[in-house]
Amino acid sequence: MVAGAAFVVAAALALVAAPDTVAAGGHGPHTYCRPTQSCWPGSIAWSAFNRTVSGRLIQVVPLAKPCYDDPSGEACQSVQAGYYDPAFRSKTPGASEYLNWETCGSQNCQIDLVAPSSGAALGNCSLGRLSVYAVDVSSTLDVTATIFFARLFNIKIAIKNTGHDLTGRSHAPDSLTIWTHNLKEMKYEPNFTVGKTSSPAFRFGAGVQTAEATAFANANNKSIVQGDCPTVGIAGGWWAGGGKGPFGPLYGLGAENVLQVTIVTADGLARTLNNASTGSEADLFWAVRGGGGGTWGVVTEVVFKAHPIQPFVMAIFSATLTNHSDPIANTIMTEFLTVLAKNQPKVAALSAFGAHTFSPYSIGGRYLFPGSDVALATKTAQPVLDVIAKYNSSFAASSFSINAYPSYVATAANIPDGNPYGFNALVSTRLVPKSLFANDSSIATLVDAIVKGYYLNIPPDSPLAGIDLIASIAVTVDAGGPMDLKNRPATAVHPAWSDSYWQIIYATGWTKNLADLGLVPLLEASVSSAAEPLRAITPGGGTYLNEGDPNEADWQGAFFGSNYPRLLEIKNKWDPNGVFTVWKGVGWVEKQDSSEYCYYEQWV
Repeated sequence: MVAGAAFVVAAALALVAAPDTVAAGGHGPHTYCRPTQSCWPGSIAWSAFNRTVSGRLIQVVPLAKPCYDDPSGEACQSVQAGYYDPAFRSKTPGASEYLNWETCGSQNCQIDLVAPSSGAALGNCSLGRLSVYAVDVSSTLDVTATIFFARLFNIKIAIKNTGHDLTGRSHAPDSLTIWTHNLKEMKYEPNFTVGKTSSPAFRFGAGVQTAEATAFANANNKSIVQGDCPTVGIAGGWWAGGGKGPFGPLYGLGAENVLQVTIVTADGLARTLNNASTGSEADLFWAVRGGGGGTWGVVTEVVFKAHPIQPFVMAIFSATLTNHSDPIANTIMTEFLTVLAKNQPKVAALSAFGAHTFSPYSIGGRYLFPGSDVALATKTAQPVLDVIAKYNSSFAASSFSINAYPSYVATAANIPDGNPYGFNALVSTRLVPKSLFANDSSIATLVDAIVKGYYLNIPPDSPLAGIDLIASIAVTVDAGGPMDLKNRPATAVHPAWSDSYWQIIYATGWTKNLADLGLVPLLEASVSSAAEPLRAITPGGGTYLNEGDPNEADWQGAFFGSNYPRLLEIKNKWDPNGVFTVWKGVGWVEKQDSSEYCYYEQWV
């Protein structure tokens, strides 16, 4: 028997006797082994395990460490050059896309956004909440061996692909990361068959990123559903948390386009789930599609529906205010939002996607209209352009463009990249139901709540209002509610998605120098409170799981809605010991997981 298989068998036998206990609301208390304790594996055990996974064990090193070791060295210069590039950051287990999820209290290894060359002057470089080790898995056998090793030594498991998660679920301190980033298989299957149903589909390894998948689909004269960000793992946590994106109004969410999933569950077995699955595996297939990433097991492969090549007409508009302190700024924001809301039913009727932003500093956005009718797209976007024209004297600059593109690949190449990475970020969000777009009165209520949220996020009498870097962070209006289907695929996606037109996103961020000023507690509290006016007018509503507030009080309702009881039942069936428990994921119980101590320490 080969060494790897022998280890897997031995570890499995050792775990058979372990009792499975389930708490009423999720798994019971779990205290994991830490590197400073005698239970932590020694070098001989780690070396043996490394042989089991064919030398794919990595000792995690923070991305910025070379700048602490030698700020003027070539290695540091390389880090600085790519520090804010999401593709660069995704290529190592020693980084997150957002720095606060690399940080545990005062422990981190950051370079500063404002003065990145300051390096070692920032203090000591430490792992923070990064894992101690990671396995660069290449197969389900690697995943199985890692699960058994971690369970045998009671080590917390983290699952990381690209590290885009906005609630930090890709990282855990003192843990062993299963790193799926290099599972890059891509295959087009013209006749993918499940049972008696055949359709064109794409098979993607869990590490395939959006830009890679999009280019591959385009080369096969097809389109696929996807998110906005080209570096997000399309077969990772994106679809597992629902999977919003520009194709949503046409073809639905990412989770609704998944035909098959290969997943290694807590018992170490690799399972293939699809619509032909029966019994508890059918339940698991329902749960993994929308029930959140990192919760049900380690996904190694996903099969997505393939769609025809889709042309788009894209309208892009923007306007920068001359004086953000002028009271007219509030008037412009209010009217801009009102026009967007009144226009939304027409936009939705065309299965178009919108992404808009506003603040007292600027307004802007884009519409993506399926098809090639530039005249119709221009007519539909005109009310927004009228607002910009009406207040033209208050703008220092404004612009508008509209163009037809033969495919989404061509469209995406012309979308400005407005997502910054390599800094600290938090968001709070809310889905907005169609009922709030019904008439002038409901729209006025909606707009008032959204604008109030901006001022709760940036309180006018607080220090934040005087820092342009913070105060200019715009509120995002994602106008991409999924297609209106009578018979939606059965998934665990929050039910609020099926009745929503918009998702509102409040964001905040900070650099290390702002943290040194002691502003982080105010930033964190402000962004959480920003969504309160919307929560008040959307009782029983929800949010996008992948862009949630880690401090969300009603997390079960906001992230999962009425699906939560069934999800918890399935979780307890498949993972009774909570091997794959993440912050405010299904089965999570407050302060029951010893690895989550960083969430209770204030960022400094």
